[in-house]
Amino acid sequence: MNNKTKIKTRFILFAAFIIPISFLSAFSQGQKAAWKGKIETENGVKVVKNPTEPVFGEFAFQLQEDLSIGGNPNNDNYYFPKGASLSVDDQGNLYVTDMGNVRIQKYDKTGKYVQSIGRKGQGPGEFQFPGAIRFDGEGNICLIDLPTRALKVFGQDGAYKKSVALRTFLQPNFYVSKEGFVFGLEVNYMAQDGPRLAVVKVSPDGQTTETIAQFQGELKANQPAYALHQYTNGPVLCGLSPSAFCYGFSAEYKIVLADATGKTVLVIEKDAKPQSITSDEKEFLLKKSGGVMGGIARAKIEKIEDAAVFPAHRPYFSRILADEVGRIYVARRPSVLDTSKIQEFDVFSKEGISLCKIKLPFMPEVIKAGSVYEIRRDEEGETRIIRQTIKNWEQLKTGY
Repeated sequence: MNNKTKIKTRFILFAAFIIPISFLSAFSQGQKAAWKGKIETENGVKVVKNPTEPVFGEFAFQLQEDLSIGGNPNNDNYYFPKGASLSVDDQGNLYVTDMGNVRIQKYDKTGKYVQSIGRKGQGPGEFQFPGAIRFDGEGNICLIDLPTRALKVFGQDGAYKKSVALRTFLQPNFYVSKEGFVFGLEVNYMAQDGPRLAVVKVSPDGQTTETIAQFQGELKANQPAYALHQYTNGPVLCGLSPSAFCYGFSAEYKIVLADATGKTVLVIEKDAKPQSITSDEKEFLLKKSGGVMGGIARAKIEKIEDAAVFPAHRPYFSRILADEVGRIYVARRPSVLDTSKIQEFDVFSKEGISLCKIKLPFMPEVIKAGSVYEIRRDEEGETRIIRQTIKNWEQLKTGY
């Protein structure tokens, strides 16, 4: 090999080495991926139209369990015999709605029992069947008692403050603005003009003051009965901050962001392929042990098939969550035949950009401050609250 050949060979080897290093260096500096969506203005409102694929692809949470509460029948303060729901405040305190004992259990961020709030009854500070806990602008603990249709309010110290009689059928999930207005989901299948599915604004004294949005699903007014199942479309709602919330209807991939007055400030859309409902899925849902979750009858029917109505396609989503920095997590509706228990989320920035997809082996109750919280029911029927640290939380993008 002559000197020229040696020099040429060394240059090729050097180039083959330096090019990958340069590429990795550029990647590590966080060069933006190309977002292929567009932003338009419709009726004075910004609409973010996202493509099918998110900007940053799929993101995998690295989880490490660091807290387990419940499942101890020998300690009444750590036992939830008939299920639970969960909320977490900004200090990391956990509020568990204990269904079986009809009470709220408060724990600090280390899992230490702090106090019980409320009890079963019909007097001040009592309830029949408490729903999910939400916090108002002052940090008060708010919940809807479903049988009595009352909003119960407790102070941060757990002391009872007031009960507000609601004049409408609100679902347990709701949002309280810093001014004390309640925005909730009115779901009334027995309304005179047919099923009423709406987002409504309720004043601090319990009066419905405005219908923010109303939806028309596949259920019709003249049906003699309704058999509700996992593919029945419905509205969803999620509080984002003391001054904002969002909502959507599962028949279309559109998330509406509203301010504390209920005014629309942003609309998020995503190009999502509709998933057809197969005959096997329908058969599963119609089985006694399948997916029929309840029913409302105006007249006697012979078969459940006469009351079960299927939409044109599977609902796009089932739930919406949000974290403390404004990211929105939209839980996609999986097939009822899927036994993997994998839950897929589309994650959006507070500006409406589709950031990434996340898959979890469970449906979380809360995603907040670098932790994900799960309500886990084991094979023996014991209910536990599980918290897992997201070790790569800081790597999850907040925007584009």
